[in-house]
Amino acid sequence: MKLPLILNGDDVTLDGDPRENLFSVLQREAGLFAEKTACHKGSCGRCHVSLDSREVTSCLVPLFQARQREVVTPEGFRQTDEYRQFRLILDEEGLVECAECTDVQIFHLFSYLELFPQAGPEDCRIAIGEIPCRCGSRPVLERGAARWLARKEAFRAIRH
Repeated sequence: MKLPLILNGDDVTLDGDPRENLFSVLQREAGLFAEKTACHKGSCGRCHVSLDSREVTSCLVPLFQARQREVVTPEGFRQTDEYRQFRLILDEEGLVECAECTDVQIFHLFSYLELFPQAGPEDCRIAIGEIPCRCGSRPVLERGAARWLARKEAFRAIRH
């Protein structure tokens, strides 16, 4: 089945069985999630994408559900100004690059902060804990999230 969608800002057509999961098709057809493996059970977090601005676990989403919708992957998010600004804060806090979780941790945390701009430290800690991590980056992500939210709040205050 040929499936049109918007992938990381580009109109594309992916080919696959409509019941096949979105993660597998993005990996095979679009070359995304390179060298990533996913649990295909929705628990590892390595396959998170934004589907019409809502974060989902793409290994649990059948391909047909992405038809004519907007999909943003961590690779696509990495190309945005928001990513660069958020990443700068995280780097200043001492983020260590981990091939297993860094991209998806940043993607997930940013998505969470966009959905819940009033999140407190405990809320962020819980959100960060949703993605398995062995590299020890959680405290850095928590500090970065607090700085990002404070920065956005200051910006809002200036605009009003």
